[in-house]
Amino acid sequence: MILDIEVESSGLKGDAGEASKPALCEKFSSKPELWQEVEALTNSLRFNSFEPEAVFLREMFGYLSQEVQHKLLLMTADRSEDTMDHCRLLLLLLQRFPQSVSVHGPKLLETLMTAEKHSHYQNSVNCYRKLLVCDLLPLLVSSSVSLPPKQLFRLLNKAIEFSLNYLLSPSKLIQDLPELESKIEDPWVHLFLVVQGSGKKLGWDLSTMFAVPWNKEMYWQKILHTKKNLLLVPEEQRNYKELLYCCTVFFLRCFHEYTSSVEAGNGSEVPLVMVEAFTTKPPQTLTESKSKRRKVEIEDSAVPLLTVASLSSSAIVANFQMAVACWDLLHSVANLEKEFSKLCQHMRLDLCLKYFLLDITLYKEVFDEALFILQSLKTSPTEELRKNLQLASIYYRKGEKASSIDHILQVVANLPSQTSPTINPQSNALVQATKKERHLHYLPLTRSHVLQYCVKFILTGLKKHIFSKQPCPDLDQAVGHAMTLIQYDWPAEESLAVKLLERIRRNRSFSYKLFRSYIVNVDLLEEFMYFSTDQGGCLALDIVSSSHHTSQRRISTRGADKGVKDDFKQAMKRQVARSNESIENLIIKFLVTEKHSILQSLVQVTTTPIL
Repeated sequence: MILDIEVESSGLKGDAGEASKPALCEKFSSKPELWQEVEALTNSLRFNSFEPEAVFLREMFGYLSQEVQHKLLLMTADRSEDTMDHCRLLLLLLQRFPQSVSVHGPKLLETLMTAEKHSHYQNSVNCYRKLLVCDLLPLLVSSSVSLPPKQLFRLLNKAIEFSLNYLLSPSKLIQDLPELESKIEDPWVHLFLVVQGSGKKLGWDLSTMFAVPWNKEMYWQKILHTKKNLLLVPEEQRNYKELLYCCTVFFLRCFHEYTSSVEAGNGSEVPLVMVEAFTTKPPQTLTESKSKRRKVEIEDSAVPLLTVASLSSSAIVANFQMAVACWDLLHSVANLEKEFSKLCQHMRLDLCLKYFLLDITLYKEVFDEALFILQSLKTSPTEELRKNLQLASIYYRKGEKASSIDHILQVVANLPSQTSPTINPQSNALVQATKKERHLHYLPLTRSHVLQYCVKFILTGLKKHIFSKQPCPDLDQAVGHAMTLIQYDWPAEESLAVKLLERIRRNRSFSYKLFRSYIVNVDLLEEFMYFSTDQGGCLALDIVSSSHHTSQRRISTRGADKGVKDDFKQAMKRQVARSNESIENLIIKFLVTEKHSILQSLVQVTTTPIL
């Protein structure tokens, strides 16, 4: 029977607080105004608005009997000519009356999938897929409805694809849905329900972990246990589907947590990029035996050290390492890897995973693959900055110093403006005392952090040149360039300054034509003033121009030319007067203007890089 509901005399409208008073009667009717009232009522149920009229209508609906509520919703859905509205109303019916899922669920499933197919959406994040994944499937897979395995796998694919693409969407808007309906509080909740329910229908044990609150370590141990048991089965009898789907969903959750923590606006104030950083040898402890120390060093050096600029971002390392472990597991068995590759291809996951895959290739030193990925990336300003930083890291590890420095200098020439919150970079974050062979660092893409990294990168190469046991040409030029750069991180680089000054003192002379342009640090200037005195050794310093009326001469230990000494003192006073200049601007000018001279000093290094 078709049930029409009409409120005596005044229709459904009334005052809030008097919802129990209208007397409802049943009779056959087809009044248009009645259906307008019914539409308002169903909208109040769908959107849960706190407007007085919506609250009243929901209260009105609550006074109807369960049978009448059910018939009203079903009748309204059947009358709807719009496919989307029809699906919404049927979902409302199923949510309020779960026992009707077995009756109306399969038909609604077919309607949603057909509607999406005929709408020719280019993106899985669309209105029909949202209703399917977030609203219908959690109800359907937890019901008694029987679904064939092939269809369950197809639905799992659709659920995974939608959830990941929605999570990675910057706008979080769903095609052909209003903004209010596009908001999904926690997409993982819906996906986990789908995997859990589907797994139960497929007879999986591993999928039960998705019923437990998110706990990476607990989930991971269950996955490892399942894999161990699976490998005990003869290869021809193994079914990888359970491990494949459960591990893939777990991996994508870990991947998303990692991606969210390194991208701006997703837990991080500024984007972060993985770059090759710097190491020093830790002091040896006397209590360790040589054999034990050697064994520990071999074990420790196998995996790169990972660090982050801020302690508040320390979860990044754990997120990355777990995602890598899961990725490795999915590629640990040939048939499992083959199935995972098909799944990635079907859901076009490679597009979503590009930056993660790039970080994995850097982490594992698969540099040719890393170069291939970098060359395929789009070149927005931020991506270009990231690209050049990682290219510099790769080429340095490959021993191609000219290319690495060229990319670092490109970074300096295109530094970001300081639009992000000012964060003072810590020099010690880039250099770690460790037994590991490599140090990878998550560098914030701010102007100050990036410039500091570029300075440290070039300084590392210059130190290798300056303190090499092999004779090196243009030593003074390399020392002068290093002296210029240590001003940026002063006084953190004071210990390096001491070594550089000692090298000058031992050589008894120093010539650097760029001194007057770039050395303005008062502490360094005082040291050079001291070197020019009898007490300081009266070194031969060719670092400042003489007066306009005399030819350029050296300050020598003989010091016979008083005019030259006076010129030197005046020149040094002028340098001191510049000590309040912006060091950042001065260093940028130096790196951009003196690019060829810097390259000349660094490319001469022939020994193994120390990055």
